Amino acid sequence: MDPDPQAVDAPAGAAWVRGLTSPQGRAARATAARLADEEAAGAATGRPADPLRLATRLRSAHPDLPGDLLAAAATQARLARRARGRLAPRHPDGAPVDADALLYTDGGLQQASRTAVADHRAGRFAAAGASAVADLGCGLGADAWSLAGYGIRVVAVEADPATAAVATANAAAVAPDLVEVRLGDVTDPAVLEPVLAATDAAYVDPARRDPDGPRDAAGRRTRRLADPGSWSPPWPWVLGLAERQPRTVAKVAPGIARELAPEGCETAWTSVDGDLVEAAVWFPGLAEPGVRRRAVVLRTGRSPAQLTAGDAGPDAGDDAAPDVGPVGEWLLEPDDAVIRSGLVAPLAQRVDGRLLHPDVAWVTTDTRPDDALGRAWRVLAELPGAVAPLRAALRGRGFGDVVVKTRAVMVRPERLRRDLRLRGDGPTATLVVTRTAHGGVTLLVSPGDSEP
Repeated sequence: MDPDPQAVDAPAGAAWVRGLTSPQGRAARATAARLADEEAAGAATGRPADPLRLATRLRSAHPDLPGDLLAAAATQARLARRARGRLAPRHPDGAPVDADALLYTDGGLQQASRTAVADHRAGRFAAAGASAVADLGCGLGADAWSLAGYGIRVVAVEADPATAAVATANAAAVAPDLVEVRLGDVTDPAVLEPVLAATDAAYVDPARRDPDGPRDAAGRRTRRLADPGSWSPPWPWVLGLAERQPRTVAKVAPGIARELAPEGCETAWTSVDGDLVEAAVWFPGLAEPGVRRRAVVLRTGRSPAQLTAGDAGPDAGDDAAPDVGPVGEWLLEPDDAVIRSGLVAPLAQRVDGRLLHPDVAWVTTDTRPDDALGRAWRVLAELPGAVAPLRAALRGRGFGDVVVKTRAVMVRPERLRRDLRLRGDGPTATLVVTRTAHGGVTLLVSPGDSEP
């Protein structure tokens, strides 16, 4: 479904949104998306993508449209290509939404929750009985789309006029009957009070990048604000919000200090296909009782996997005394969400395994472990650690190259690979170089998913 045929009303400073949602603007966006895909296909065959060539072709296709509208359409095509695979919204009836039918801003796309994560979070809101959620600092609207997918009404607030206009256009494209976007600063009581009065839960995603900091070649802000007091809105404001509305969830960076969440809260770290993407603090009204930390592992084509721990008892994460022992037939490499949440020891218990070292995130087992929360590797052999005998051992087994995985050792993978000087005329070996309770070890392993 495309956005409503009528152009979206845009506040001052965001008139380009009205232009892009007009019939002429939608036609230019469709052309720009097609040309951007053609440029990308050409780049895959060795012809470099050329933004100037795309702009020239777009101007030829729409000679009567103003240059600023065509430039905006080209920018949207570039951003939409970045959004594909990360944002995959659906209408409330389950029908997919074409990524090219949505609008983006660079900053909004940087901060937008991946659809897989937003859907999982929205499911928890729905399971808790939330019927109307305040989305405070909604950005492009990615979390609002997922909440609407569960039939939850959303009152979304955004302070930036351009981003609010984009969110309004996207709400019209995805869930116009369930998502309402308001322009305003959520730290202003006159804006916040009516929103909280109209909802029974809240979600807030503070901006964590320095708007005045450096940008990369694509114009994206690269400096993250480490001080929670410098976020927008700042963390103390979020804590005050949660006192008013205990059914609050705050999205935070995955590097959050565990002690930042107050007593009674649950912090969940989430990964998508092995990439640790975010954390979220669930305040007492929505936190699972007794759970202080949670790892959520989302993988394409598989059911979500989770691991939790409280503050005491045998499942207390890195507070527990883990079993440590020798290398078994298998290694389990914990997912980064498990590592960051401090739940490696409970993972070892879950798979009936042990740690190689009390401070190193490798689990070993004697039988093939469940790999829902990590990656399984079969141990083929223990090899010498010194370069010369290691080279001889690998060449003797016919390997022509090597991939090196290190943890808790002073070994640089690319340096070791270069020093081994394998000839490249055989299969690639995978080495795990790490520490055990009795010293360093170099293991030849094969992926568990390659096993029959």
